[in-house]
Amino acid sequence: MSARLLAGEEPAAKLLESLKKDIEGLKAKGVPPHLVAVQVGDSPAAKVYIGQQRKSCEDVGIEYEVRQFPETITQKELLAAIHGLNKEKAVTGVIMMMPMPKGIDARQLQVRISPAKDVEGMHPANMGRLVYGEMGVCPCTARGALELFLSSGETLKGKEIVIVGHSEIVGKPLALMMLASQMESATPTVCHIATKDLAFHTKRADVLFVAVGKAGLIKGDMVKQGAIVIDIGINRVPMLDAAGKPVLNEKGKPKQKIVGDVDFDGAKERASLISPVPGGVGPMTTAMLIRNTVQCAQLAAAGK
Repeated sequence: MSARLLAGEEPAAKLLESLKKDIEGLKAKGVPPHLVAVQVGDSPAAKVYIGQQRKSCEDVGIEYEVRQFPETITQKELLAAIHGLNKEKAVTGVIMMMPMPKGIDARQLQVRISPAKDVEGMHPANMGRLVYGEMGVCPCTARGALELFLSSGETLKGKEIVIVGHSEIVGKPLALMMLASQMESATPTVCHIATKDLAFHTKRADVLFVAVGKAGLIKGDMVKQGAIVIDIGINRVPMLDAAGKPVLNEKGKPKQKIVGDVDFDGAKERASLISPVPGGVGPMTTAMLIRNTVQCAQLAAAGK
């Protein structure tokens, strides 16, 4: 058996298309969505993400702005800048661009963003709502992984779910999402670096979510026959030729490719559905960021 691909491009495109109507409605009310990215320093990685976010926002008609600050800025000055963005009525959403320079406490900044403008869904107030089963503004990658699973037509009810990774961005909120419905919930197990026998847990998963950041962590024989595998990991590894040697570019440096946390070739022979990396959860994560941005603007339109 070879698994069918569960790609994210199509469901993400459908969601983004549906959001355009909401965006036009908000503009008609005089509350156009306006997302501000806070960037400190000149990180190449942050520049890449900013470019992707800008394009995604422009495609659906959301205003996107970057507020860039020098690497020498202090924590106190940044907190003041966040406070200012919270007060700006024209700004409906705020996102912190990572990484932050040494000496800056990113978590402290995150919790100072108004929950109503927290498009990443990482404020304690928004995370706390998940405990009550409220799927409002949620962490983008976790919600994107869930929505990718749901796009398959499958339901959560009664399924054994194993989540590998317990980060605040993915693992923890995803586990809460599994329990959001009183009657339709799955039974989640969360594994992590201290789990003694990882394969014992993964082999019994009807649905396996993996978000660790370690290429090839989940081997094919660790996947239950017929399981659904959602690979959330993103890793850069050297490209190898048929002899197992690194493939070099024109400058003589090893070429790299992006892979997930799951051994795709091995897992696809046992799974019924498997998400690719790239092209799986990634597009859904971007779509969730746009949806969160729209929801934050709707809160502004409602005076919240």
